Amino acid sequence: MFDSLRDMSDDSKEFEQPVDTIFEPEPYDTGAGRFLGMTVGQRFVISILLLATVIVLGLTCLMVTEKVWPF
Repeated sequence: MFDSLRDMSDDSKEFEQPVDTIFEPEPYDTGAGRFLGMTVGQRFVISILLLATVIVLGLTCLMVTEKVWPF
């Protein structure tokens, strides 16, 4: 049974690599001014939200450590 296994695999069409010419790879789209798939306005909003988060966390840390009091 296993003696002719190598001969069967050499002649078999199952192990050949299929030639797939139906699907051609699409060229890579650079996005024309996009970073991480975001437009300029979306990046601006994300940067403003990040700035606000840093400010709020900084003020919270200052109040917790009693370095500054809001009143």
